[in-house]
Amino acid sequence: VAFGILVPILVLLSGVFAGLTLGYMSLDETQLSVLMTTGDEIQRERASKIMPIRKDGHLLLTTLLIANMITNETLPVIFDPLLPGGVYSVIISTALIVIFSELIPQSTCSRYGLQIGAVMAFPTRIIILIFYPIAWPVSRILHWVLGPHHGIVYRRAELKELVTMHAASGGRGGDLNRDTVMIVGGALDLQEKVVKQAMTPIDKVFMLPFTAKLDYPTLEKVVRSGHSRIPIYQEVEVPVNQPKSGNSTGADSDNTVKTIIRKKVIGTLLVKSCVLLDPEDAVPVSSMIINALPTVPGDEPLLNVLNVFQEGRSHMAIVS
Repeated sequence: VAFGILVPILVLLSGVFAGLTLGYMSLDETQLSVLMTTGDEIQRERASKIMPIRKDGHLLLTTLLIANMITNETLPVIFDPLLPGGVYSVIISTALIVIFSELIPQSTCSRYGLQIGAVMAFPTRIIILIFYPIAWPVSRILHWVLGPHHGIVYRRAELKELVTMHAASGGRGGDLNRDTVMIVGGALDLQEKVVKQAMTPIDKVFMLPFTAKLDYPTLEKVVRSGHSRIPIYQEVEVPVNQPKSGNSTGADSDNTVKTIIRKKVIGTLLVKSCVLLDPEDAVPVSSMIINALPTVPGDEPLLNVLNVFQEGRSHMAIVS
């Protein structure tokens, strides 16, 4: 009778140990920290109960595995007096362990790991205390061989892909739309990008000459551009050395100097400063306030330029 009572108890304990092993180890420290910070009240409470025992992952894992191993090895011994022959006790105990101590508990704890882990936090502390003399030395060996057990830290590319996956799973609880994913992905890429990778070529920029007049056609172009700041340029002559025809020596005395016209950006015109202008007056651009632009090298990191823009002194720069 005593052996018959011990069998379901051992099966239950084996299931508890196996389920807790999978449930606790599937809860990463990073995930628990996030829940403790951004989760709702229930999630924060549950995560705070689990975190103290989850911090020492080697000790927790060693304790649960030792307890589960002892329970599983004891079960065939208890079955042996109840069944004729040792083969039957091994077969039945194995079937009970696989079904009731492995499949059901692990599938349940993997789905409801946070809830079950919080409820079983105090009993788990007691189990750790009971097996501490055995589990602690083994856990220290694991700590020495494998190193400390830290939470998952994602690299930039992995974090970007994780955000994309959350957006793709919007129907399963994800709340990130496409625009949010693009903004987050762009922010993550800033660290690796330089100015020349994000700049707009000058031939594709809408600009006004310094000699222009703000009449109807010009103001209409400004409005159609949709920009809040319009670059202003002056045409300057730039000397260029050209070799004479038939000369292959490249000597300076045999070269002719030719000038070409280039557009030199001298600053920007704020569109809002044109709101009160009367197109009939055709106010010259040269009489308006032209804000100077900073110059940045093409290999400057984008984050540095963004910091300059955030200071409010300028929202546009010239790439040298």
